[in-house]
Amino acid sequence: MRFPFLSSSCGLLALVGIVAACSSKSSGTATPAAPPPPAAVCKTPGPASARWFSDVTAAYGLGPQGAVTPVASALSAADLDGDGFADVFTEAVTSHRAATDATWKGKQVRFLYMNRPDPSDATKRVFVDALAGSGLLDTRDGAGNRGFGLADMGDLDDDGDVDVVLCPTDEVNPTSKPEDACDAFLNDGKAHFTLAPPSDLGKTVMWVPGSVLFDYDRDGFLDFWPSTVAHWPYNPLDTNVPPKLFRGNGDGTFNDVSVSVGLPAKDALPSTGKQYRHVFGNTACDLDGDGDDDMILASYGREENQVWRNDNGHFVEVGHALGIDHDDRQDYSDDQSFRCFCAANPTDTTCTPMPPAPGVTCTDAFGAGSGPYFRGWQPGVTDQSWSLGGNNFTIACGDIDDDGDMDILSATIVHGDVGSSADPSELALNPGPGQKFTRPGNDKTGLLRKHSGFYWNDGDSMSVMVDIDLDGRKDILLTETGAYGTTDTSALFHQKTDGTFERNDSAAGIVTGSVRNLTIPVFIDIDGDGDLDLVTSQTTATAQPLVFLNNVGQDQNLVRVHLDGGAGTGVNRSAVGAVVRVTAGGRTQTQYVSGGYGHGNVQNDFVLTFGLGAACAIDKIEVRWPDASATVTSYPNVVSNYDVTLTFGKTDPAYGTHAY
Repeated sequence: MRFPFLSSSCGLLALVGIVAACSSKSSGTATPAAPPPPAAVCKTPGPASARWFSDVTAAYGLGPQGAVTPVASALSAADLDGDGFADVFTEAVTSHRAATDATWKGKQVRFLYMNRPDPSDATKRVFVDALAGSGLLDTRDGAGNRGFGLADMGDLDDDGDVDVVLCPTDEVNPTSKPEDACDAFLNDGKAHFTLAPPSDLGKTVMWVPGSVLFDYDRDGFLDFWPSTVAHWPYNPLDTNVPPKLFRGNGDGTFNDVSVSVGLPAKDALPSTGKQYRHVFGNTACDLDGDGDDDMILASYGREENQVWRNDNGHFVEVGHALGIDHDDRQDYSDDQSFRCFCAANPTDTTCTPMPPAPGVTCTDAFGAGSGPYFRGWQPGVTDQSWSLGGNNFTIACGDIDDDGDMDILSATIVHGDVGSSADPSELALNPGPGQKFTRPGNDKTGLLRKHSGFYWNDGDSMSVMVDIDLDGRKDILLTETGAYGTTDTSALFHQKTDGTFERNDSAAGIVTGSVRNLTIPVFIDIDGDGDLDLVTSQTTATAQPLVFLNNVGQDQNLVRVHLDGGAGTGVNRSAVGAVVRVTAGGRTQTQYVSGGYGHGNVQNDFVLTFGLGAACAIDKIEVRWPDASATVTSYPNVVSNYDVTLTFGKTDPAYGTHAY
């Protein structure tokens, strides 16, 4: 365990066997005795189902409903009405105010799917669209039909329910300009929302490809960091938006503190490493284990990723030092565009030694402006380290190898003709605070996808670490842009006992037939059996939402952990930024409570599901809370196979009413 989960006082108490919550706060009043824990439950897992998922889209109400055929390109999930079941918010690509958009042939493009009992069978669940009357389409000018394409969820005003921040995701250009800026909406606890007061958050209409809610200064109020885009070559109205951070005030309003926390206010040349980037996704994660969240920016266009290290509320860029800006594969001699350039310019000094002849037709037009050198090649620019990174969409953060540190998993587009300098989607492992991340390589981890020739693409857009079969080891899902037809498909990898991965998407039942490219995935328990089901959509012309029921997790031992920061405690009520460690069966797993991450925003339920496999006795659960002191609370001998609510300042777990 590399980050300081136990302070010296906590460690001493643990050594002498005293159960304690280590906190800088005390109530000064006695608390009522907690009810005794429920009876122990222990499962004996049998053989896993060969088909991990079943498509239940129609049964759960996300298929065509009469004249309404839903479409979705972004999804997010949280329990919006406090009934214990996660609800799903879906949005299509358009950010415009129209309730329907011509691009989608008149189809409804926004839905608020509430997880409700099935009216025809109370033992089952179904999703019901409750967008009308929710208030989420309200606009500042009163016209309504708000335009948005992205949602972040979290308790913004410390009242115990989940609020929403909505942002436009359209590229801002003359033919497609969103009318509405980002805005916060406050929940009354029953999924009815009202606009928060105006603030800096909505002063500028920005293209926001992704966004994060997190508590950077650990004051108990959630802050907001949107992905921002600069120097976009296809946009004549390029606004060159720098990195932005909005500090939450605890009432749904935000102040722009970007410059005061150390983010750049002046653009620079790419060669300096300080230019504004095409940021397609951002991820909050405590990479150095010091108790506060750092910020990872995933840059598109082979630009360098950035890591803004959080030093007590001030940010310093350390992406290169950590090896997260790009990988070390910088040899572009097999890049077909370079070879095409040299074939046409054999005397150019950059072509010494002369590379082999290109394997592609150099006059192919790979998109507008690619020129005579395949994709295009410019000596002094495209051959520099700052142009040899990845086409990054998303960087996921999590402890994939259970060593206590937060590792990362990138999702990038790789074109076969680019060659070995292209950064693929891959794992980078954290060796310890401040050290350069290591990349074992996809050939060693089992994540390698083999191709032949030069005309192929892996168009990864989202990366997710999630234990689907609840065996206690995180699996990997990579979803696709769908921009390259059948040459790229979504990929699901199962983690084996030796820590390597095997591909399992077709057998699992989520990439079959016409369903090949999945977009933003939401893993939630939709049917109340404890395992993680999948709500997602297709990145095709239909953009059909899909619901997959998990068939493999329900027979494993598990625990579902819900954190409550408490009111007025200095911990945000959603506990975003908390780190939870579960020790059982001789292993310790670590998960992080996320306020959304990545391209289009992966926003799962705030309840964390830990698979325990055959282990049914939990030795302890430790929580490092996101307060100013990074308080750690230890809960020994927690009973498995229940929902467990852990509240800041309380030493006893609260159990759900039924066992899984």
